[in-house]
Amino acid sequence: MRRIGAIAIVMSFVLAACGSGPSPEALERNEPPSTTTTTEPPPEGVYTIVIENGKFTPANNIFSIDDFWIVRFENQDPPREHVVETRRGEFESPVLQPGDSWEFDLRTLDDPETEENEAEALIRYQMFIGQQRVPGIIDTRPAR
Repeated sequence: MRRIGAIAIVMSFVLAACGSGPSPEALERNEPPSTTTTTEPPPEGVYTIVIENGKFTPANNIFSIDDFWIVRFENQDPPREHVVETRRGEFESPVLQPGDSWEFDLRTLDDPETEENEAEALIRYQMFIGQQRVPGIIDTRPAR
């Protein structure tokens, strides 16, 4: 008898959840919800690297300089601030507080004197958490 009562209660909750929807007032306003689960894609030419949980996501980035020429670093690591840098000095970000982002234009790596496109390169970047080095790479070299 208890099982039948428990099943009846569970079924009533399921039916109530399936039958719920927006209120008539919300339908009358005909406005989109204030929050959604979808995100907007970044602008054309921008490749986004997210810092979260003490790592780069993704850490190994391979793309064509024709498709993406700006790299955006977003710090979504709430307890920490980070500085993203390279050993060879191609770039160094300012201190990125949680929620901050910083962009680097790979086209600035071009050498106008030699007319070489240095943006088509293997760039190794890093950040530190204490003494721990967290590496990442950007590979924009043409496919071989």
